[in-house]
Amino acid sequence: MKYLAMLRLICLYCILLFYSCKDAAKSHTHNPTNKIVGGPFEHLGWMFDDIPKELNEVDTSSAWIAGKEKLIVTGKVINIDGSNVAANVIVYYYHTNEQGLYVHDAALPYSMKPRNGQSHGALRGWVKTNEKGEYSIYTIRPAPYPDRTIPAHIHLTVKEPNDLSDYYIDDIVFDDDELLDSTYPARMEKRGGSGVVHLQKKDNIWYAQRDINLGLNIPDYPAERK
Repeated sequence: MKYLAMLRLICLYCILLFYSCKDAAKSHTHNPTNKIVGGPFEHLGWMFDDIPKELNEVDTSSAWIAGKEKLIVTGKVINIDGSNVAANVIVYYYHTNEQGLYVHDAALPYSMKPRNGQSHGALRGWVKTNEKGEYSIYTIRPAPYPDRTIPAHIHLTVKEPNDLSDYYIDDIVFDDDELLDSTYPARMEKRGGSGVVHLQKKDNIWYAQRDINLGLNIPDYPAERK
């Protein structure tokens, strides 16, 4: 009898835990009924994997404290015509470590294949713009992939507070990267504006600004919102 009672308690706890986690994620989930914008996107919806319930305009990656090349990215998100700032926009980022690799959380068993957004590695996070459209990311400067054919970069995905799907924008790349040749910016789509940022260093910290124009150069973006 004691065993059955214990089993019932465990089952009840699991049920409560399931619904509490479900409710916690409810405020930030991918809605498959959203209007798809941005063209083909292999990682559509992946930004919502493990997304925290509460988001604000500042996020700190797990590499910030121990990182040798600390980087602070700030920016402002504005409407496509530049007339107004955009509040409550979620900006998701992920990037490689200082060896150019997408490292994973040490707590994840080696044999377990990361699902969807987790495959982006442990250096990933989210910000939600404040009433002034501002956001800040405290992380490290990523290194190029080991084969060193393209510049180091930070991937960005945007989700507006409306019925549109999430969509990717141009990666952040750094103007002092030796792999950023004169032809590379011309090949970028300038989705959400230019991703080429100017770096400045102060007190051993890199600073960069990446402003985002919602809908700019995004395929299928509603004309009435432009």
